[in-house]
Amino acid sequence: MAIKDLASVRMNDFRRVLKQADLDGYLTVSPLEQRYLSGIELSAGEAVFLITPKKAYCITKKLIVSKMTPAAAFLKTEDVPYGGMLDGALAKIKKLGLKRVAFDPACVDFETGKKLESEGFVRALGLIGEMRMQKYEDEVARLKKACKIAAESFEEVKPLIKTGMTEEDVRVLMAVAMHKRGADSIPFNIVCFGENTADAHHTPSKKRKLKASEAVLMDFGCFYEGYTSDMTRSWWHGKNEPAEYKKIWSIVDKARTAGVKVLRPGVTAGEVDAASRQVIEDAGYGKEFFHTTGHAIGLVEHDRPILRSGAPDVLEENYVVTVEPGIYFENKWGIRLEDSFLITKTGSKKLTHK
Repeated sequence: MAIKDLASVRMNDFRRVLKQADLDGYLTVSPLEQRYLSGIELSAGEAVFLITPKKAYCITKKLIVSKMTPAAAFLKTEDVPYGGMLDGALAKIKKLGLKRVAFDPACVDFETGKKLESEGFVRALGLIGEMRMQKYEDEVARLKKACKIAAESFEEVKPLIKTGMTEEDVRVLMAVAMHKRGADSIPFNIVCFGENTADAHHTPSKKRKLKASEAVLMDFGCFYEGYTSDMTRSWWHGKNEPAEYKKIWSIVDKARTAGVKVLRPGVTAGEVDAASRQVIEDAGYGKEFFHTTGHAIGLVEHDRPILRSGAPDVLEENYVVTVEPGIYFENKWGIRLEDSFLITKTGSKKLTHK
Protein backbone atom coordinates (compact mmCIF):
# COMPACT_ATOMS: atom_id res chain seq x y z
CA MET A 1 0.00 0.00 0.00
CA ALA A 2 1.25 3.48 -0.85
CA ILE A 3 2.50 5.54 2.07
CA LYS A 4 -0.15 8.22 1.47
CA ASP A 5 -2.92 5.64 1.94
CA LEU A 6 -1.95 4.49 5.43
CA ALA A 7 -4.55 6.70 7.14
CA SER A 8 -7.12 4.05 6.16
CA VAL A 9 -5.00 1.41 7.92
CA ARG A 10 -4.91 3.55 11.08
CA MET A 11 -8.68 3.97 10.94
CA ASN A 12 -9.20 0.22 10.61
CA ASP A 13 -6.72 -0.45 13.41
CA PHE A 14 -8.53 2.02 15.66
CA ARG A 15 -11.86 0.38 14.94
CA ARG A 16 -10.34 -2.89 16.18
CA VAL A 17 -9.24 -1.04 19.33
CA LEU A 18 -12.86 -0.03 19.92
CA LYS A 19 -14.04 -3.60 19.51
CA GLN A 20 -11.41 -4.87 21.95
CA ALA A 21 -12.46 -2.18 24.44
CA ASP A 22 -16.10 -3.27 24.13
CA LEU A 23 -17.13 0.16 22.86
CA ASP A 24 -19.90 0.83 20.35
CA GLY A 25 -18.22 4.03 19.18
CA TYR A 26 -15.84 6.91 19.75
CA LEU A 27 -16.48 10.60 19.12
CA THR A 28 -13.72 13.12 18.53
CA VAL A 29 -13.71 16.86 17.81
CA SER A 30 -9.90 17.07 18.01
CA PRO A 31 -8.24 18.22 14.75
CA LEU A 32 -5.11 16.32 15.81
CA GLU A 33 -6.97 13.04 16.24
CA GLN A 34 -8.92 13.69 13.05
CA ARG A 35 -5.73 14.26 11.08
CA TYR A 36 -4.27 11.06 12.48
CA LEU A 37 -7.30 8.97 11.49
CA SER A 38 -8.06 10.58 8.12
CA GLY A 39 -4.80 12.09 6.83
CA ILE A 40 -6.66 15.38 6.28
CA GLU A 41 -5.77 18.61 8.05
CA LEU A 42 -8.80 20.17 9.71
CA SER A 43 -9.18 23.17 11.98
CA ALA A 44 -11.06 23.26 15.28
CA GLY A 45 -14.79 23.34 14.75
CA GLU A 46 -14.73 22.02 11.19
CA ALA A 47 -15.87 18.44 11.86
CA VAL A 48 -16.97 15.80 14.32
CA PHE A 49 -15.81 12.23 13.75
CA LEU A 50 -17.86 9.26 14.91
CA ILE A 51 -16.05 5.93 14.64
CA THR A 52 -17.72 2.58 15.29
CA PRO A 53 -16.25 -0.94 15.11
CA LYS A 54 -17.92 -1.28 11.68
CA LYS A 55 -17.86 2.19 10.09
CA ALA A 56 -16.50 5.73 10.43
CA TYR A 57 -18.42 8.97 9.88
CA CYS A 58 -17.44 12.62 9.45
CA ILE A 59 -20.21 15.00 10.45
CA THR A 60 -19.38 18.41 9.03
CA LYS A 61 -20.65 21.56 7.35
CA LYS A 62 -21.30 21.67 3.61
CA LEU A 63 -18.25 23.74 2.68
CA ILE A 64 -15.94 21.10 4.20
CA VAL A 65 -17.45 18.10 2.38
CA SER A 66 -15.18 18.35 -0.68
CA LYS A 67 -12.13 18.61 1.59
CA MET A 68 -12.91 15.12 2.93
CA THR A 69 -12.97 13.43 -0.50
CA PRO A 70 -9.48 11.83 -0.19
CA ALA A 71 -10.78 9.80 2.78
CA ALA A 72 -14.07 8.80 1.14
CA ALA A 73 -13.12 5.13 0.87
CA PHE A 74 -13.00 4.68 4.65
CA LEU A 75 -14.82 7.73 6.09
CA LYS A 76 -18.43 8.52 5.20
CA THR A 77 -19.01 12.29 5.17
CA GLU A 78 -22.40 13.79 5.99
CA ASP A 79 -23.14 17.52 6.12
CA VAL A 80 -25.46 19.16 8.63
CA PRO A 81 -26.70 22.76 9.07
CA TYR A 82 -24.00 25.20 10.19
CA GLY A 83 -23.28 24.93 13.91
CA GLY A 84 -25.06 21.63 14.33
CA MET A 85 -22.22 19.14 13.94
CA LEU A 86 -22.22 17.83 17.50
CA ASP A 87 -26.00 17.54 17.54
CA GLY A 88 -25.79 15.82 14.16
CA ALA A 89 -23.34 13.30 15.58
CA LEU A 90 -25.59 12.69 18.60
CA ALA A 91 -28.55 12.12 16.27
CA LYS A 92 -26.45 9.66 14.27
CA ILE A 93 -25.58 7.77 17.43
CA LYS A 94 -29.27 7.43 18.31
CA LYS A 95 -30.16 6.39 14.77
CA LEU A 96 -27.51 3.66 14.83
CA GLY A 97 -28.60 2.53 18.29
CA LEU A 98 -25.12 2.89 19.80
CA LYS A 99 -25.16 2.43 23.57
CA ARG A 100 -21.56 2.62 24.79
CA VAL A 101 -19.83 5.53 23.04
CA ALA A 102 -16.58 7.03 24.35
CA PHE A 103 -14.74 10.35 24.20
CA ASP A 104 -11.37 11.50 25.49
CA PRO A 105 -11.91 14.25 28.11
CA ALA A 106 -8.38 15.53 27.41
CA CYS A 107 -9.34 16.28 23.80
CA VAL A 108 -12.50 18.37 24.31
CA ASP A 109 -13.30 21.67 25.98
CA PHE A 110 -15.10 21.77 29.32
CA GLU A 111 -18.57 22.52 27.93
CA THR A 112 -18.37 19.80 25.27
CA GLY A 113 -17.21 17.32 27.89
CA LYS A 114 -20.14 18.19 30.14
CA LYS A 115 -22.58 17.78 27.27
CA LEU A 116 -21.18 14.41 26.24
CA GLU A 117 -21.25 13.12 29.81
CA SER A 118 -24.85 14.28 30.18
CA GLU A 119 -25.63 12.23 27.06
CA GLY A 120 -24.18 9.13 28.70
CA PHE A 121 -20.80 9.01 26.97
CA VAL A 122 -17.96 6.97 28.51
CA ARG A 123 -14.68 8.70 29.39
CA ALA A 124 -11.73 6.97 27.69
CA LEU A 125 -8.35 8.61 28.13
CA GLY A 126 -5.65 8.04 25.53
CA LEU A 127 -7.25 5.53 23.16
CA ILE A 128 -5.77 7.32 20.16
CA GLY A 129 -2.88 8.76 22.18
CA GLU A 130 -1.61 5.24 22.87
CA MET A 131 -1.76 4.40 19.16
CA ARG A 132 0.07 7.57 18.16
CA MET A 133 3.24 6.62 20.03
CA GLN A 134 4.16 3.91 17.52
CA LYS A 135 4.53 5.47 14.08
CA TYR A 136 3.26 4.04 10.80
CA GLU A 137 5.39 4.03 7.65
CA ASP A 138 3.92 7.25 6.29
CA GLU A 139 4.50 9.01 9.62
CA VAL A 140 8.13 7.86 9.76
CA ALA A 141 8.69 9.16 6.23
CA ARG A 142 7.32 12.60 7.12
CA LEU A 143 9.28 12.76 10.36
CA LYS A 144 12.48 11.89 8.48
CA LYS A 145 11.79 14.66 5.99
CA ALA A 146 11.03 17.20 8.73
CA CYS A 147 14.30 16.30 10.48
CA LYS A 148 16.24 16.55 7.23
CA ILE A 149 14.80 20.01 6.56
CA ALA A 150 15.83 21.22 10.01
CA ALA A 151 19.33 19.74 9.85
CA GLU A 152 20.11 21.00 6.35
CA SER A 153 18.77 24.45 7.21
CA PHE A 154 21.09 24.67 10.20
CA GLU A 155 24.06 23.71 8.03
CA GLU A 156 23.15 26.56 5.69
CA VAL A 157 22.54 29.14 8.38
CA LYS A 158 25.37 28.52 10.86
CA PRO A 159 28.14 29.90 8.58
CA LEU A 160 26.00 33.00 7.99
CA ILE A 161 25.85 33.92 11.67
CA LYS A 162 28.08 36.94 12.24
CA THR A 163 29.03 39.21 15.13
CA GLY A 164 26.53 42.06 15.38
CA MET A 165 23.48 40.08 14.23
CA THR A 166 20.49 40.01 16.56
CA GLU A 167 18.85 36.85 17.81
CA GLU A 168 15.85 37.79 15.68
CA ASP A 169 18.04 38.14 12.58
CA VAL A 170 19.20 34.54 12.99
CA ARG A 171 15.68 33.31 13.77
CA VAL A 172 14.46 34.75 10.48
CA LEU A 173 17.34 33.16 8.56
CA MET A 174 16.40 29.76 10.01
CA ALA A 175 12.71 30.22 9.26
CA VAL A 176 13.42 31.13 5.64
CA ALA A 177 15.85 28.23 5.22
CA MET A 178 13.30 25.73 6.53
CA HIS A 179 10.41 27.15 4.51
CA LYS A 180 12.34 27.06 1.25
CA ARG A 181 13.08 23.37 1.84
CA GLY A 182 9.39 22.55 2.15
CA ALA A 183 8.43 23.22 5.79
CA ASP A 184 4.74 23.93 6.26
CA SER A 185 5.21 25.90 9.47
CA ILE A 186 7.75 26.62 12.21
CA PRO A 187 6.38 25.68 15.66
CA PHE A 188 9.46 26.85 17.55
CA ASN A 189 12.69 28.56 16.53
CA ILE A 190 14.75 29.54 19.56
CA VAL A 191 17.95 31.57 19.13
CA CYS A 192 19.97 32.58 22.21
CA PHE A 193 23.18 34.54 22.67
CA GLY A 194 25.36 34.78 25.78
CA GLU A 195 23.47 34.80 29.07
CA ASN A 196 20.24 34.00 27.21
CA THR A 197 21.54 30.48 26.46
CA ALA A 198 20.87 29.69 30.13
CA ASP A 199 17.15 30.32 29.50
CA ALA A 200 15.93 26.92 28.26
CA HIS A 201 13.04 28.37 26.21
CA HIS A 202 14.17 31.91 25.52
CA THR A 203 12.25 34.18 23.13
CA PRO A 204 14.62 35.64 20.50
CA SER A 205 15.28 39.36 20.98
CA LYS A 206 15.27 42.00 18.25
CA LYS A 207 17.82 44.00 20.25
CA ARG A 208 20.27 41.45 21.67
CA LYS A 209 23.27 41.42 19.32
CA LEU A 210 25.89 38.71 19.04
CA LYS A 211 29.20 39.71 20.59
CA ALA A 212 32.59 38.81 19.14
CA SER A 213 33.11 35.97 21.61
CA GLU A 214 30.23 34.28 23.42
CA ALA A 215 27.91 31.26 23.68
CA VAL A 216 25.17 30.49 21.15
CA LEU A 217 22.26 28.06 21.49
CA MET A 218 19.68 27.27 18.81
CA ASP A 219 16.65 24.98 19.32
CA PHE A 220 14.45 24.61 16.24
CA GLY A 221 12.11 22.40 14.26
CA CYS A 222 9.52 22.50 11.53
CA PHE A 223 6.31 20.83 10.48
CA TYR A 224 6.30 18.87 7.23
CA GLU A 225 2.91 17.52 6.13
CA GLY A 226 1.73 17.60 9.74
CA TYR A 227 4.81 16.06 11.40
CA THR A 228 7.50 17.87 13.32
CA SER A 229 11.26 17.82 13.84
CA ASP A 230 13.28 18.96 16.85
CA MET A 231 17.01 19.55 17.33
CA THR A 232 19.30 21.78 19.39
CA ARG A 233 22.87 22.92 18.83
CA SER A 234 25.20 24.83 21.18
CA TRP A 235 28.63 26.27 20.41
CA TRP A 236 31.03 29.07 21.22
CA HIS A 237 31.04 31.91 18.69
CA GLY A 238 34.36 33.54 17.97
CA LYS A 239 37.74 33.13 19.63
CA ASN A 240 38.76 32.66 23.25
CA GLU A 241 36.42 29.77 24.03
CA PRO A 242 36.62 29.30 27.82
CA ALA A 243 38.05 26.04 29.11
CA GLU A 244 34.96 25.71 31.31
CA TYR A 245 32.67 25.93 28.28
CA LYS A 246 34.64 23.18 26.50
CA LYS A 247 34.43 21.04 29.63
CA ILE A 248 30.68 21.44 30.06
CA TRP A 249 30.03 20.92 26.33
CA SER A 250 31.93 17.62 26.55
CA ILE A 251 29.91 16.50 29.58
CA VAL A 252 26.61 17.29 27.84
CA ASP A 253 27.79 15.47 24.72
CA LYS A 254 28.72 12.41 26.78
CA ALA A 255 25.29 12.55 28.44
CA ARG A 256 23.63 12.67 25.04
CA THR A 257 25.70 9.71 23.85
CA ALA A 258 24.89 7.72 27.01
CA GLY A 259 21.14 8.24 26.49
CA VAL A 260 21.36 7.28 22.83
CA LYS A 261 23.25 4.08 23.62
CA VAL A 262 20.32 2.65 25.59
CA LEU A 263 17.65 3.54 23.00
CA ARG A 264 16.04 0.29 21.86
CA PRO A 265 12.75 -1.60 22.12
CA GLY A 266 11.97 -2.81 25.64
CA VAL A 267 13.79 0.00 27.45
CA THR A 268 11.69 2.34 29.57
CA ALA A 269 11.64 6.10 29.07
CA GLY A 270 12.94 6.42 32.63
CA GLU A 271 15.98 4.28 31.84
CA VAL A 272 16.96 6.59 29.00
CA ASP A 273 16.63 9.59 31.29
CA ALA A 274 18.71 7.86 33.96
CA ALA A 275 21.52 7.05 31.51
CA SER A 276 21.92 10.67 30.44
CA ARG A 277 21.28 12.16 33.87
CA GLN A 278 23.83 9.92 35.59
CA VAL A 279 26.66 11.32 33.46
CA ILE A 280 25.78 14.88 34.44
CA GLU A 281 25.21 14.05 38.10
CA ASP A 282 28.51 12.17 38.32
CA ALA A 283 30.23 15.27 36.94
CA GLY A 284 28.68 17.33 39.74
CA TYR A 285 26.11 19.28 37.72
CA GLY A 286 22.86 17.49 38.57
CA LYS A 287 21.15 20.67 39.78
CA GLU A 288 22.04 22.43 36.53
CA PHE A 289 20.15 19.80 34.48
CA PHE A 290 16.60 20.70 35.42
CA HIS A 291 14.46 19.37 32.56
CA THR A 292 13.60 15.96 31.12
CA THR A 293 16.06 14.12 28.88
CA GLY A 294 13.68 14.04 25.93
CA HIS A 295 10.27 13.35 24.49
CA ALA A 296 8.51 11.84 21.51
CA ILE A 297 7.74 13.87 18.41
CA GLY A 298 5.00 13.38 15.84
CA LEU A 299 1.86 15.38 15.18
CA VAL A 300 2.96 17.65 18.03
CA GLU A 301 6.45 18.77 19.01
CA HIS A 302 6.28 17.42 22.60
CA ASP A 303 4.47 14.09 22.65
CA ARG A 304 4.36 10.85 24.61
CA PRO A 305 6.41 9.20 25.88
CA ILE A 306 8.33 11.78 27.90
CA LEU A 307 11.85 10.63 28.78
CA ARG A 308 11.75 11.66 32.44
CA SER A 309 12.91 10.21 35.73
CA GLY A 310 11.07 7.00 36.56
CA ALA A 311 8.79 7.11 33.50
CA PRO A 312 7.37 3.59 32.97
CA ASP A 313 6.53 3.89 29.26
CA VAL A 314 8.30 1.13 27.34
CA LEU A 315 9.88 2.13 24.02
CA GLU A 316 8.85 0.11 20.99
CA GLU A 317 9.98 -0.13 17.39
CA ASN A 318 8.96 2.93 15.33
CA TYR A 319 8.73 5.30 18.26
CA VAL A 320 10.48 8.59 17.45
CA VAL A 321 12.07 10.39 20.42
CA THR A 322 14.55 13.13 21.20
CA VAL A 323 17.54 12.97 23.54
CA GLU A 324 18.43 16.47 24.82
CA PRO A 325 20.44 16.78 28.03
CA GLY A 326 21.59 20.23 29.11
CA ILE A 327 23.54 22.15 31.74
CA TYR A 328 22.71 25.79 32.50
CA PHE A 329 24.36 28.47 34.61
CA GLU A 330 21.96 31.35 35.31
CA ASN A 331 23.05 34.75 33.97
CA LYS A 332 26.12 33.14 32.40
CA TRP A 333 25.49 30.55 29.67
CA GLY A 334 23.94 27.14 29.04
CA ILE A 335 24.50 24.18 26.75
CA ARG A 336 21.90 21.78 25.32
CA LEU A 337 22.48 19.18 22.61
CA GLU A 338 19.50 17.48 21.01
CA ASP A 339 18.89 14.97 18.26
CA SER A 340 15.85 12.95 17.16
CA PHE A 341 15.91 9.16 16.83
CA LEU A 342 13.77 6.43 15.30
CA ILE A 343 13.63 3.31 17.48
CA THR A 344 14.54 0.30 15.32
CA LYS A 345 14.36 -3.45 15.93
CA THR A 346 17.78 -3.51 17.54
CA GLY A 347 18.52 0.06 18.59
CA SER A 348 17.94 3.47 17.07
CA LYS A 349 18.60 5.55 13.97
CA LYS A 350 19.55 9.23 14.13
CA LEU A 351 17.23 11.39 12.03
CA THR A 352 18.90 14.78 12.60
CA HIS A 353 22.00 13.86 10.64
CA LYS A 354 23.86 17.17 10.48
